[in-house]
Amino acid sequence: MTPSRITASENTLKNRLVRISRITQLSAFAIIVLIVLSSSFALNLLNLTSDSHLRGKVLAENSAAALIFNDRKAAAELLQPLRNMTAVQSVTIFLPDGAVFSHFQNDVQSQPGKFPASLVSAHAIGLRQIDVFEPIVFEGSTQGLINVRVRMAGLYWQLLWQALIVLGAASVALLLSRRLLDRLNSSVVNPLEALSALTIRVSSDSDYSLRAKASDIAEFQVLAQGFNAMLEQIEQRNTALSKELAERLRAERQLEHLAHHDPVTGLPNRHFFRSMTSDLTRSKALSEGSVALLFIDLDNFKYINDSFGHDCGDQLLMTVAERLLASVRANDVVVRFGGDEFVVLLYRIGDSSHATQVAQKLLASIKEPLKIGANEFTVTCSIGLAVVSGETDNVDSLLQKADAAMYVAKANGKNSICLWEPSISNNLTARYKLETDLRQALQRGEIELHYQPIVELATERITGMEALMRWRHPALGFISPVEFIPIAEDSGLILDLGTWAMREAFTQAARWNAQYGPLFMAVNVSARQFREKEFGAQAEAIAHASGLDRGMGTLEVTESILMVQGGDTVRMLTDLSARGFTLALDDFGTGYSSLS
Repeated sequence: MTPSRITASENTLKNRLVRISRITQLSAFAIIVLIVLSSSFALNLLNLTSDSHLRGKVLAENSAAALIFNDRKAAAELLQPLRNMTAVQSVTIFLPDGAVFSHFQNDVQSQPGKFPASLVSAHAIGLRQIDVFEPIVFEGSTQGLINVRVRMAGLYWQLLWQALIVLGAASVALLLSRRLLDRLNSSVVNPLEALSALTIRVSSDSDYSLRAKASDIAEFQVLAQGFNAMLEQIEQRNTALSKELAERLRAERQLEHLAHHDPVTGLPNRHFFRSMTSDLTRSKALSEGSVALLFIDLDNFKYINDSFGHDCGDQLLMTVAERLLASVRANDVVVRFGGDEFVVLLYRIGDSSHATQVAQKLLASIKEPLKIGANEFTVTCSIGLAVVSGETDNVDSLLQKADAAMYVAKANGKNSICLWEPSISNNLTARYKLETDLRQALQRGEIELHYQPIVELATERITGMEALMRWRHPALGFISPVEFIPIAEDSGLILDLGTWAMREAFTQAARWNAQYGPLFMAVNVSARQFREKEFGAQAEAIAHASGLDRGMGTLEVTESILMVQGGDTVRMLTDLSARGFTLALDDFGTGYSSLS
């Protein structure tokens, strides 16, 4: 039952107390009425019986002479005064042999009583009358028996009036007691209802500044004090927690800033650039061909840093950062990429000539003399420039092109600008050739898996294997995964390669498990695979088809995948874990954390 519905429930303390008090009052009322009426009836019946016996004795003494002299007329005259006594129904005088000597009746339908078995004093009580028998004795000798029959109707009417009086008095007492009990119930229930309402209000409004009012009942006063003390503790704890959360948020913002910004120049760092360019890749800016990337490397910075110290080098970097920011627009991005390298991302740049003009402006700005302490320096730089040239371009390729163009600028004597062209790097041509060959490598059986054992150091026992993909090129021989995996990811071939690798590795692991016992199999998962919504179901189907227990299948994801993809990554990891796979973090410290 929710707090908001307590007051509407019938099963409340107030209703229970009311029911108990009503039942108690009615029970007491019924018992008292029953006792009073029963005792009154018994007393009246006893009095009526005693009076009847007395009347019978008097009549017996007075009628003795009539029996001795056999004077029936005298006996009848003796009974005539009973006509004024409405309670007396009839009087009968019996001879010792049971014959009726004389009979008187106030009720025409009344018959003489039944002669008893013995001539002794006795009485018989019925529902409608009482029969009293008294012997007629003269000088020690029993001359007969007199029967006085008394009606019960008067007794019943008397009992009825008494019942009405008792019921009236009891009803008044019941009403008074009900009022007293209601007041007593209210004195008990009202503080509890107030405390219950306060609890509901505190729960719904989360207002811990509220307090319970004191009561004149000692127990409730203790309860209110305890409740107020609890609220005060919660309020103090919430205040402390709010301060702690505010401090933690401040620290998290500071850590977030430090994680994505260079501590020397204050510029965004490489990690920020990677996360930012992921959004850029999904936007229309690249497809619209309005983005340019400049890769800037300071000439001879190492010489200045080593000769004049790191403090001097840091100040030089800060000055260069300020000049770069002052030379671009507010919506452009300047990043310290690492060491003496900077990257500038230009939005809505127009064409390559416009980008070249910005690069020349940056080159001239950096070249201006600067003074650090007592020394004056003239710093030059080499700038590689790449402009989006089609829908196939992405930020990574722009960066590679700009980086390659920067090395050409350095080779051309430094302090210069080089615009990337297709002919600027033979590596690009080689890359396209490898991609073409890679598309056919799987069908030709050139891709193979090598298995690297994983040893538990404590027992020196092999506990599992890691599947490593190798490409045996018919002309170039073994090609390192470092060369062909990025190509496969960019081209989308990694999806087919990854599916094949899981199927082969899990099948082999199932065979080894059947032959040698439990050995887990670790398979690397690429970022491209991880982005597929059906990857979890696909991996589960492959493991099921291979016969491998999913607990023996380990999927290795790189650190970069976890950091770049955000909420989708968490959902995919949760899905894979729910399907029974073991998850492992691969290349930790070489990507996002940059432990290298």
